[in-house]
Amino acid sequence: MDIKNINQSLVNNRLNDSANNSPKGNAASNPSSTSKSTDKVTLTDVSSQVNSLEKKAAASDIDNSARIAELREAIKDGSYQVDAEKVANKLIQTEVLLAGS
Repeated sequence: MDIKNINQSLVNNRLNDSANNSPKGNAASNPSSTSKSTDKVTLTDVSSQVNSLEKKAAASDIDNSARIAELREAIKDGSYQVDAEKVANKLIQTEVLLAGS
């Protein structure tokens, strides 16, 4: 699976979306326009979602110490194998989730 250009295409799509959603005219560039342009800031609730997820993660009672010890030992003795396709798929899933926000 070739993933070299996936991030670049996502960036290009975002840039295109941003360009398509931007206003076409500017009151300052059109002296005959009588309306004044105003600055507007829009904040998303991503920050509160991240904060909520951090609290849930901190409150979770999962003991992974045995699995962590097992992985450390496998890395130490050289038997740990990375599944590159699985890692790539998870990265793509993460990017898709973040792009949908």
